Amino acid sequence: MLKSSDELQRAALDSYAIAWRHLESREATTACTLFGRALETPILCGGMAHYDKLHEGGAVAFAEGAKAAGTSMWTGMSSDEDHEKLIAVGAPAGRIIKPFADHERVIAHVRHDARCGAAAWAMDIDHVYKKDGSRYDFFGAPLESPTRAVLEAYVNCAPLPFFPKGVVSVRDAVLCAEAGCAGVIISHHQNMFPWTVPPLRALREIRRELGGNFTILIDSDFETGYDVFKALAFGADGVFVARPLVSVFREKGAEGVAEHIRAMTDELRCCLARTASPDIRHIDPDVIVKL
Repeated sequence: MLKSSDELQRAALDSYAIAWRHLESREATTACTLFGRALETPILCGGMAHYDKLHEGGAVAFAEGAKAAGTSMWTGMSSDEDHEKLIAVGAPAGRIIKPFADHERVIAHVRHDARCGAAAWAMDIDHVYKKDGSRYDFFGAPLESPTRAVLEAYVNCAPLPFFPKGVVSVRDAVLCAEAGCAGVIISHHQNMFPWTVPPLRALREIRRELGGNFTILIDSDFETGYDVFKALAFGADGVFVARPLVSVFREKGAEGVAEHIRAMTDELRCCLARTASPDIRHIDPDVIVKL
């Protein structure tokens, strides 16, 4: 029987409890710096598509919600023109570009984003093969798994931090680090394939291998500030949230996005205070206890 990657990740998150430490604790801050930008929270708005089908104003309205919450806004593959409008809102923005076989097409997108003031960019390195093993194309454009040499070319094509997305193994993370990438995004890509190693499990192993100076972001099924706290304790620098924002954006637009991110950030701040963690960089991983 096939096992859903969503179920595996949810089970991993729910298999840990938090050991509260109340003595000598104090109010904590969730402020952080990512992509060279100051943020009010490490909870980031993950990349989605079809914003315009959810609420009037589309991705631009969503970005306004991210800006109000003091966080970063990422999108899936979009046109240069649409991404430029999103960047102009003012929330630190990033675009997740497909792994096109046409490398010059990728480079052109990246250079455009750098000129327009994007904070960073990512690539869906796991969005290459279908379930029958054949390669995808993206509206007629063939996709291709990048080599280390191609990753290096992307790193050097523009002064914009590059984060390969879809990393769930130490091997791929090490290749990205060796290629000079700014970091990685650990993700099972919306349950694209069954039996994917839970991102939370991969996070601990990758952090252990690469040490503390390599930026590690993570997404997939983080629903609460408590989930986010567990990921930060295991070594994540930032945590993407996407699916929980769909319904609130549909119902309340930018205001709904901002409210939800703030509510999750409040839960995270509570976890920090209740574990005597002054900020997200000083969490003792021993407060996370295996059930």
